[in-house]
Amino acid sequence: MTPGSTSLFVITVGFASSLLLSSSSAFHINPISPSPQRRCSAYASTSSSAEIQSQDMDDIAARLTKLGLELPPAGAPKANYQLLHRDGDLLYLSGHLPMKADGTLVVGACAPKEIADTSDTYLTTEQGYEAAQHCALNLLSTLQSYLESQGSDLSNVSKVIKLFGIVRSHSDFIEQHLVMNGASDVIGEVLGKEVGGSHARSAIGTNTLPLGIAVEVEMIAKIKSSALF
Repeated sequence: MTPGSTSLFVITVGFASSLLLSSSSAFHINPISPSPQRRCSAYASTSSSAEIQSQDMDDIAARLTKLGLELPPAGAPKANYQLLHRDGDLLYLSGHLPMKADGTLVVGACAPKEIADTSDTYLTTEQGYEAAQHCALNLLSTLQSYLESQGSDLSNVSKVIKLFGIVRSHSDFIEQHLVMNGASDVIGEVLGKEVGGSHARSAIGTNTLPLGIAVEVEMIAKIKSSALF
């Protein structure tokens, strides 16, 4: 399922509960195939680790450009938690919000189409999908920011192990799994199917989320053992 074109109901917040994004950073969401293509890349056996890392990161940057996406700048948490916790080669990322580049949040509850189409307070499945895409971009931004602080980058992610998504839902809404495809598709397209598109996943519905947001997504990722720092 691809995102719809209907405008999302958003609010501007004066603080970010998960990420602070610069208003000067611009990116937009393009429709992304729900079946990301398997990345095909090969390197000569004589390539050094640095060369392979550079080529891999070039692949990731090229995919972002092709998709018309740009990672927003990462921010800092505004409560008593960390955006990312590392345990050995595992990285645990806290729930990230559907925050857009202009600092607004995608808010509202997802509802069946016949309800969402007649109310400004509800979102369609397609709009929820788009909100989940924003969550995924913010997760990738936090991941990249941490890895850069360690002298590394996204090319040293060996596997996205699991996503956990919470979808604010009308009591009759049953398509939380389709909303969460937005996050899965972005991560699979940007990192490649083998790294980002083969994760385990859970998606649940709830009647409310912080700040009235539509979706919140957590991630567990693994970094390459050869690149432990």
